Amino acid sequence: MKSKPIVKTLLRILLVLVALVLFTFAGLIVYFKFFYSSETTAESYYVENLPLKSDSFSDDFHEITEIVKDNYSLCKSKHLNIDSLCDSYSARIGHISTSKEYGELLQEFFASLKVGHSFVYLKKYSAGMIPVLINDSVFINKPNKLMTEAGLMDKDRVIAVEGEPVAEWMNRNEKYVSASTSHNRRLFTSVDIFNSLSDTVRNITVCRGIDTIKVELPLLPNDKLPSNAIVETSSKRLNDSIGYIAINTMMDGVLESFISDFNKVRNLPNLIIDVRNNEGGNSGNGRELCRYFIHHDQPHCIDNKIMSPMDNAYQGKVILLTSPMTFSAAESFVIDMKESGDVILVGEPTAGDTGNHPQTFRTSNGISFRIPTAAPSVSPKGFPLEGIGIVPDYNITQTVSDYFNDKDTQLEFAIDYLNR
Repeated sequence: MKSKPIVKTLLRILLVLVALVLFTFAGLIVYFKFFYSSETTAESYYVENLPLKSDSFSDDFHEITEIVKDNYSLCKSKHLNIDSLCDSYSARIGHISTSKEYGELLQEFFASLKVGHSFVYLKKYSAGMIPVLINDSVFINKPNKLMTEAGLMDKDRVIAVEGEPVAEWMNRNEKYVSASTSHNRRLFTSVDIFNSLSDTVRNITVCRGIDTIKVELPLLPNDKLPSNAIVETSSKRLNDSIGYIAINTMMDGVLESFISDFNKVRNLPNLIIDVRNNEGGNSGNGRELCRYFIHHDQPHCIDNKIMSPMDNAYQGKVILLTSPMTFSAAESFVIDMKESGDVILVGEPTAGDTGNHPQTFRTSNGISFRIPTAAPSVSPKGFPLEGIGIVPDYNITQTVSDYFNDKDTQLEFAIDYLNR
């Protein structure tokens, strides 16, 4: 008779223990989901509006360097002595007094990590244009209203910035540009001719025919620039046998746009896919896009998930156009396409950085920055996922003469190749 109360008591204790275990397990899930694995929201500022005073620069930078030492994953592969590097920049903090100087030091520090996905979140004043860089010559390319009103014209060649020869200006400013390869760094240094952390006017000298023209170019906050929204994809028939699709981003929305364009040209026997202006986005989108072109199952280069061809996957010849602007998730797409064996690459080497799981961090003062956190790795066929641009099968560069004649050297090569 006494055993029944004992059994009931034991059952109650057991139920309490089970409830405690379940509660603890649920708590761990919540903790890891919302505290450990969540991505920090980045906040970006103009340097004049940085959320800290000069007397906090030293403590803030110390916090940054400790986070970098604990989390930056590419020190060994970049041959960096991270302690020495951090110490060298820390020693300079005492010699700066303005937010502009601190912003420039942060830019230079993150660029010194030698990877494209390492940067500080700072807003810039801009003219909103990406120039054309050919053999280290910088050309105005399809200027927007802001630039034309300032007096610039399409195909003007930039010869000086703030009175300094353009090559010298780029040599001096490369140290502020985050990149994994020299060709990508050079390209984005040319882009920064039209950007500034603090200046709202850029004095540019251009050559137009036999004339030399000096222009005061206004630089505006991003929300004041002429609208330049990215068109996710576009397509056209180049002739009766060749279709063309430009994929300009890997951000959300690209899949729906691509499917619409793909259906317009999928019945043609040849396709040219253009990712020369694609700076990346979500690698999962690139993985899904790849399924429209591969012919066999293969692992995705980033997460090794098996990609299977779509039921309506393209069966004709494919040429993929690449450039130093091809970056991040666009590069993982290029690697997957190349390793499928089903495409020919034409153009220039890519930027050389698929990401290495970049994460955003923020100091207690509110300075946000991003660094890679995953160890160096290689694709299923052994290609490094960072540090080397993907070299095309046919390395074709735009020529100045073709540029002035509105001829796309790389696209024309691809068309001629398919017409053989």
